[in-house]
Amino acid sequence: MVNHQQCNRKAIMKILRTSLLLAATGLLVAGPASMAMAADGTFDGSLSELNGSGASGTAQVTLKGLEVTVDISGKGFTPNAPHAQHLHGDVSGKNFVCPTAADVKELDKDEDGLLNTLEAAPLYGGVLIALTTEGDTTPDSALAVDRFPVADANGNLKYNRTFEVTQEVADNMANLHLVDHGIDLDGSGKYDGDARSSLSADLPLEATIPATCGALGEAQTEAMPAGGVQTGNAMGDTSTAVIYGSVALAAVAAAGGIVLTNRRRAATK
Repeated sequence: MVNHQQCNRKAIMKILRTSLLLAATGLLVAGPASMAMAADGTFDGSLSELNGSGASGTAQVTLKGLEVTVDISGKGFTPNAPHAQHLHGDVSGKNFVCPTAADVKELDKDEDGLLNTLEAAPLYGGVLIALTTEGDTTPDSALAVDRFPVADANGNLKYNRTFEVTQEVADNMANLHLVDHGIDLDGSGKYDGDARSSLSADLPLEATIPATCGALGEAQTEAMPAGGVQTGNAMGDTSTAVIYGSVALAAVAAAGGIVLTNRRRAATK
């Protein structure tokens, strides 16, 4: 004769063990929503001069899902001139850095004592986002000089814009670098000279040469709430502890259902 009580106990213990194991490993937590929230945050960067530009500044990038707000404040830029600016890097997870004076000797292929855009790119990566004032922000607008911010008469540069990025860019935001371009090398008050840009023969070197670079660094997120990491789901924000508790309750309910079913079967025999 089958011992229904013994079977029920074994079934209950098996369900509880399996459910608690899944909860402990996080497999029952809403994964996609959690990852989206984990990527949110504010990324701060300090812009340091390149090529003796004398320019500097600060940058703040706020990420909410795929929406990005970029705020830049700089000084010492070429007055009354547009300054191309981009988020550089890639989405492979490769580490990048801003060029230093020591990199000039190694990377200055044309030996002019400066790092042009192509010479510096291996360090901070290619263009992922063109920080234009309006319209397209893809790499297609990397040289859209007429849509980049213009420094005022005192060389101050201000920029603020909100737009959307791809999931790949959002996931790699902490490894991106912000680069501003444009230096009046000869002091003429405008971008000119015989030297051509390494990116386009239609532009002078002065228009595209890197002027500042800054690493965005790790996101400064809000403090972790008491009771567990907050995760988003269709029912609203729920702590991990609550989700784990729900798993245990579900397991008990399932086990109770088995007990009830077996009792009914026994009663009908």
